[in-house]
Amino acid sequence: MPSQSAVRVVLLFLLASAAAPVAVAIVNGTPVSDERFDAEFGWAVALENGPDNVCSAMLIAPRWVLTAAHCTAPGSSVRIGHADRGRAAVRRVAGAYPHPLYDPRSGAFDVGLLRLEEAASAPVVRIAGTTSLVREAAPALILGWGRRASAQGFSQRLVVSDIELRDLLREESRFAYRDAASGPCGGDSGGPLLLRGADGGWLLAGVASRVVGDLCADGGGIGIYTDVAAVSEFIRQHVAEVPAGSSRTPIMRSSADAGVRGQPPR
Repeated sequence: MPSQSAVRVVLLFLLASAAAPVAVAIVNGTPVSDERFDAEFGWAVALENGPDNVCSAMLIAPRWVLTAAHCTAPGSSVRIGHADRGRAAVRRVAGAYPHPLYDPRSGAFDVGLLRLEEAASAPVVRIAGTTSLVREAAPALILGWGRRASAQGFSQRLVVSDIELRDLLREESRFAYRDAASGPCGGDSGGPLLLRGADGGWLLAGVASRVVGDLCADGGGIGIYTDVAAVSEFIRQHVAEVPAGSSRTPIMRSSADAGVRGQPPR
């Protein structure tokens, strides 16, 4: 088995190689029941821009949805209020706002906001206010409406998986972890990674951006997520109703971050 330092060297190489596709669906996850959705994940929404273009996202205020920057298509329909996206209510998008520092080539600052034409009555997710929650071996939840295997279509029902942040690599705008069993595949872009806060509740800590390797099959790979706390100022610039549990963290950009490479999951 390779040493942890060797794994980190490989992670750094892969992140810098521009070989990471955008994230798509949760592999080896569990479909979310209607009861669990209502109790825990009512803020989870699906974005659709045609039958072959699905992303995942989160309601952070009645008229605001947070997702990946590469998912911020103005013509998308937003499906809210049900674990089965075919039975969810549809909201139209009034405005799309990718992060101003988003780099489509490297994937840095891959986060964006969608403003809805009408307010939604669904719950909103609480946002992590500190980057310190992202730590080695931290237990996490990931969710999405993506493919559950590379040969399958997008999931009609929200899927959840319990993971741990192993071989963690962090940068100013994002973090990456390695997993041999479960991770984002196609259609999970923009979906949440949740970590436990000080009160024991789940907080939104990451937004699915890209993958490296074969997370869509059994080989495992690397999931890359935008660090929500690191881009909290961007969120506050647009959204006055900051979800409870947040605190200010300044936006930072480094030369190392600018060199990170990847592609959204396919």
